[in-house]
Amino acid sequence: MHNRHNLIGPRPQAPISNTSSIFLPAAFKDLFQSWLQDSLAFRTDPLRPGSLWEKREIGTFQILRCPSEREVPVPLRPYICEATAWVGKCQDIRSAIELLGRNLRNLTHYELAHSAGKFAPFFTLLAQVLETPIFSDPRRELRSQIAESSANPAGSVISSSSPLPPSLPSVPSSPIQPPSKKIRQHRSSDSYIPSDQSDQSSFNHRTKSEMTTNACIYELLRCVTELLRGGDEPPVYLEWSITHDTFIVEAGKFTYSTTNDGSLVHKAHRDGYWQRASKYSYYSIEAKSWHDVDEKPSKVQAQEAAHLVGMYSQYTSDGKALEHDMDLPLVSAAQNIFSLVLGKFPAQYARYLGDGYQSEDGVFVELVECGMFELQEPSDLTSVFTLIVALHLWQQGVG
Repeated sequence: MHNRHNLIGPRPQAPISNTSSIFLPAAFKDLFQSWLQDSLAFRTDPLRPGSLWEKREIGTFQILRCPSEREVPVPLRPYICEATAWVGKCQDIRSAIELLGRNLRNLTHYELAHSAGKFAPFFTLLAQVLETPIFSDPRRELRSQIAESSANPAGSVISSSSPLPPSLPSVPSSPIQPPSKKIRQHRSSDSYIPSDQSDQSSFNHRTKSEMTTNACIYELLRCVTELLRGGDEPPVYLEWSITHDTFIVEAGKFTYSTTNDGSLVHKAHRDGYWQRASKYSYYSIEAKSWHDVDEKPSKVQAQEAAHLVGMYSQYTSDGKALEHDMDLPLVSAAQNIFSLVLGKFPAQYARYLGDGYQSEDGVFVELVECGMFELQEPSDLTSVFTLIVALHLWQQGVG
């Protein structure tokens, strides 16, 4: 029987990294043998910034992580039927899904702007994310093509007379030849249309700047949220902002900082201007340039945990005890891959952050990931639209 809380169907079993397999306290304690000594109460060495978090910080902040799946997260389930119905009725979204039947990478920005309607900013950026890079080296725009002409395939028509900048070495830091072709064992929908082999290899291994991914996912979130406007203006008016917020987290006797890639924030008319009205980031964006259709790197998982702890610290910075558990959402994007990560923080975690106190059994944060969805796949994008709408309805419900 089909699970109504499953958006697409089960993902194939992918290799599970150490961090993504820690979803029970017993598994956590087996992996982190010195978890008590590394806790906030007993740790002695300083904390690293969130961008440098690795396994050690996962142990210190006692993070459990469930393997990625496509089950709707529990807090969103009361809203998923309404969200699904809204997505099915929205003509702008239906037109956006139909546009994926065309080759986005073969359309100019002008053609996209006239075909994508209200989603034109998103599709223009998605086309750039999907674009095959000329070189596999992420510094390709800075390197002299003449200096590397011997490494280019025979008959290449790309040439340049500009010299190599003096600050860069003449030998690239990564090989010019792309990695060997990666065969995908799973296709998330019947609508998947393979391209030629050389193109698919470049697509799977491309490296784009975080800026491109960041802008693409921001426009997706903004476009859907603005489509949902209507009726009476809510008491707290929320808009997506691409401005990066830095969280300064005070954890026991330690402090660390972490910076997100955008937020859902409260806006209001103040002093004659439409501007941000509070310091809170209700949802955060984390954008990365990695690309893997099977598994998220453990370092990225650690950075997501750092962001979620940073978001949680917004509510504990005044020293007040929290009476209830708290669920906080993070939108995680990497190239064309979209995931929603929810952090479930027990009420007693506020005290753990404050002074490191915990029971003998520990106090754990549970991270649940719904993903990873490929934005150029019609069925996957439909699921992403549904998740974003459900997030909006949930936010309205919790106030």
